[in-house]
Amino acid sequence: MGQCLCLQGRVIEQQPRVKLPWELEEEILSRLPPHSLLRFKTVCKRWNALSNDKLFLTNHLSHSRPHFIFHTNTKTYSIDMVGPNSIDPRIELRELPSSDLPYDEKMDYTVATCDEFLIPMCNYWNKETALWNPWLRQVIRIEFEPFLVSGFGYDNTSREKVYKMLGVFRCRNNVQRGYQERVAIYYCATNTFKFLDIPDEDLSIAHTVTRRSVFLNGNLYWVSYNHQTPYEYFILSFDFSREVFKPFCLRPCLRKDISDQLILAVYKRDRFSLLKGCYKTRNIEILVTKKNIERCEEEVVWIHLMTLPTDNLPSRVFFMSDCISYLVFDKTIFMCCGGCGSKVACIYIVRKDLCKEFQIGSDKCSHCVYTPNFISLPLLRN
Repeated sequence: MGQCLCLQGRVIEQQPRVKLPWELEEEILSRLPPHSLLRFKTVCKRWNALSNDKLFLTNHLSHSRPHFIFHTNTKTYSIDMVGPNSIDPRIELRELPSSDLPYDEKMDYTVATCDEFLIPMCNYWNKETALWNPWLRQVIRIEFEPFLVSGFGYDNTSREKVYKMLGVFRCRNNVQRGYQERVAIYYCATNTFKFLDIPDEDLSIAHTVTRRSVFLNGNLYWVSYNHQTPYEYFILSFDFSREVFKPFCLRPCLRKDISDQLILAVYKRDRFSLLKGCYKTRNIEILVTKKNIERCEEEVVWIHLMTLPTDNLPSRVFFMSDCISYLVFDKTIFMCCGGCGSKVACIYIVRKDLCKEFQIGSDKCSHCVYTPNFISLPLLRN
């Protein structure tokens, strides 16, 4: 029977406590946002033990919604999209602990993703990059000779992920009395490098590798071009298993103006989206692959998802910025623009009936899309 309470002269019967099955508790906890799960770990030992349960952490990751990571020289923020399909979508800004990272206001840092982890990367002249999970406050630093890192990947034919980095050395060319960019792989387990031989006709690959990449299923992808036809772009991939460059999609996209935008992103975890912005017409459209990339064999089929209204979108910011990250939720797009050379970085929420702007910061910054998680960083070296 339930207990009784006397409240203002009235007798109220309390309902008996109902204990949920443990499987249901786990499922509820796996759907919590990351900041809530951090607090709930302190409730009891049983809930805290879930932080070491690989099955639970994988389940939590599958339910996690992508965020923007916004990294300045002094602070790091995780930005959540709240109610992306509601009448009034908004963003939620949360500062993350980042004191463990090596900050230097004179260095240009970028942030990329690899699997569930973040990679703070720097320019040629700093000898360090890292794998980073800000929610666990874990950082693994990797030191090497001056090397511009494009991104991490791994051999996805192996049972265990053997991590590698792809990047570019800037080597002095004594014959031409200048510098030559050479593409190389860094093996995290052995702390060794391997230069890749690139044919002369593919010299544009070295330039492509220095640009922002997209990570998916162990490999890296870029919007690239052939230097013989510099206005025709296609999607280039680097296969870390075979250690070769290969075109993922040969269908060219024309870029008639230097300010035209062709921005690749991950869509629904296993597909790609391509944002195409024409500077002359101010037309912005989103294309997505019809199938996930593992099922794309010889031909990649793209379908038109939406055309963005640009009446309220500041085209000067959008078309003149090289730093754009974006997320697509059904017919709503969240775009983080600016930060690399721009004085102000903003997030725009755009769909057919809406265009909202949120100013995020004015410092030198970098941003990308990532998925918050509590998975421990891998041991890179033997």
